[in-house]
Amino acid sequence: MRRRTVLTAGAAVLAAPLLGLTPQAATAAPRPSRRIALVPLDDRPVNVYCPTMTAAVAGVDLTLPPRKALGRFFQPGDGAAVARWLGSVGADEYVISVSMLAYGGLIASRTGTPTLESARANIAAIQTLRAARPGAQIVVHDTIQRLALTPGNPDLEQYVAPLVEWAKLYDQVENLGREELRPRLEAVRATIPDAVVDDYLTARARNHEVNRQMVEWVADGTISHLVLSEDDTAPVGLARAERVELEKLVEQLGVGRRVEVFPGADEVDALLVARLIAAGTAPTFRVEYAGISGEQWTADLEGIPFAENIRRHVKSVGGTVVDGRADLVLMVNTPSASGNQRADDLAVFARRAAGLTAAGESVVVVDPVFVNRADHDLVAELKQRVDLAALLSYSGWNTGGNALGLALAHATARWAFLHRSTSGLGVPALTGPGRAHAEYLLYRFVKDDHWKNVIQRAAYAEATSRGWTPMNLTAEQKTFFDGWVQDHLAPVTRQYFTDHFAGHHLLLGRRGATTRTAKLADVTDIHIELPWDRLFEVTLEPHLTLA
Repeated sequence: MRRRTVLTAGAAVLAAPLLGLTPQAATAAPRPSRRIALVPLDDRPVNVYCPTMTAAVAGVDLTLPPRKALGRFFQPGDGAAVARWLGSVGADEYVISVSMLAYGGLIASRTGTPTLESARANIAAIQTLRAARPGAQIVVHDTIQRLALTPGNPDLEQYVAPLVEWAKLYDQVENLGREELRPRLEAVRATIPDAVVDDYLTARARNHEVNRQMVEWVADGTISHLVLSEDDTAPVGLARAERVELEKLVEQLGVGRRVEVFPGADEVDALLVARLIAAGTAPTFRVEYAGISGEQWTADLEGIPFAENIRRHVKSVGGTVVDGRADLVLMVNTPSASGNQRADDLAVFARRAAGLTAAGESVVVVDPVFVNRADHDLVAELKQRVDLAALLSYSGWNTGGNALGLALAHATARWAFLHRSTSGLGVPALTGPGRAHAEYLLYRFVKDDHWKNVIQRAAYAEATSRGWTPMNLTAEQKTFFDGWVQDHLAPVTRQYFTDHFAGHHLLLGRRGATTRTAKLADVTDIHIELPWDRLFEVTLEPHLTLA
């Protein structure tokens, strides 16, 4: 993967937008150039490329541990090496994934192999960092372990569904008193080997103890801010019980203003990078829905109404949800009240987005209806009616919380940069961030819609027809699909740019009464490969030029 180290790239919104700044935001002093150090959740694009681009759209330098320390797929990262790097890197602010630091990444955190003792030894680097940097912002996130095992391990695949059912039943019977479900609980448990359950519970107990430690470190000042994200959760299950206990601890210690708990995981690296970038601006967000209210809808793999998830994610970037006029408009695709009004709802939603962008509003589109893909019908409406390059951000990737957080991070970082651009930045300092914004927008639409809805499905079919397992490719099979995906995705990306971005004007910034813009010219290069030995995600890095 080609990685930017000194990042001066950015986003572009509208040809001549009215940024809608609150008085506080408009008068916030520009922050000097600084470096953020990121310990990512793992090495996938969502945890490396996405936070990198979130920083890039604001012209911020993001530095990461050496690539070899982060591991890959089922090969854990080296938490001890990451801890040493954290102690040696020169940075002004820090975003730290405990899953990587303690265990070697998200997948490693779901197994009982790393011991509690080794985890504690690695996370001690956070205390050491605080002692060395008493005034630094150290923001941390960890996951409340999801109910399912990681797919792709042929030895465990048959137990994925039974273990999820057992974890849900156990919570209902043992914690919520649903005794009528005990016969089913015992029947499901009998189908799962003791070794599988023991490893699962060992990992959960260890992770929960580390999560408790993180909350305590917020209370004693070691950690500036903490996010505990529920990875692929549900209204009931062992994760719910753990979340309730952690929320009680947060309340007991009086740290609710500095801790968020919400459904998600992969978006949090980018979200916390955006929090640091936007510090001091206190952005406000108005929420509008395509269908039913988020108060009435809970996204798949989540356990709280989506409107509440929005409030918690917005809080995590230092923002507030408000009624009426706001700095940013969060337009959220939700299911329609009935199927026969879906087409009308999407058309109205797209027209509304078009009107807002044309009026100069800062518009964010969140597309959480379907897990693992964009709503293709929504994207079709947006392409027809909206200047895509005029949006502040878009995301429809993976779970609802993932889509929400990635869009929110991109938009918040870019918005913060744009209103600070009034404070004397010259055109050269504005151009890189503008280009990065357009690259990231293009990436999101192509990856979340065309890759997920069209090309990935064709790739799965191709793998299956050859007798290969899409979620666990051999080295030779991965080499084949690296070429196959390149051949199919590169032309689509170029065409998407030609149809929806080429020739469009981007806002670079303002200086006094002068609005700085640039025109999107061309795609110069596209880096494409499979980051892991599976077809679930893809590395897609388009590089653009501005005229």
